[in-house]
Amino acid sequence: MKLFIHTGYYVVLLVLVLLTGCAKNDLSLAEMDALRTGNSGNDDARINEYLVKHNIEAVRDPSGLYYKILYFGDSLSVMQPTSIPTLAYTNKLLNDKVVASSFGGIDFDGRQLKDHILGWQIGLRKISKGGSILLFIPSALAFGPQSIGNLIPANSILISEVELIDFK
Repeated sequence: MKLFIHTGYYVVLLVLVLLTGCAKNDLSLAEMDALRTGNSGNDDARINEYLVKHNIEAVRDPSGLYYKILYFGDSLSVMQPTSIPTLAYTNKLLNDKVVASSFGGIDFDGRQLKDHILGWQIGLRKISKGGSILLFIPSALAFGPQSIGNLIPANSILISEVELIDFK
């Protein structure tokens, strides 16, 4: 009987170890690779130059994302990767050319946070519902080597001012 009880404990322990080892990360392998390789030193230098020129104090996240919290929000409701955000935003390039704007709240057809660019995934979790943040997103955390139509060239640094109106 003791052998059966001890064997049961070992089986439960083994199952827990296997489940823990198989837990899915919030980021895909490609996204983790982008974070590991980081942004180029050139992106860092260009972002810092912009910050100095515009007299903006921003914090650098270990991922390479620079951010300035404009308003933290309600301090109670922080998004998870599977949350569906409703945002008001403006995206521009380092030359201050606006390339996209929501003109009010938008939920991107119910897209979860984990399906947005990495810069937003990292930055929007730094504020809570009702908050707003200014993000300086290196190309590796934005659209990388892809160009987005004729608006966003490949390897562009993106500046996003985002208000987190709500999320589900």
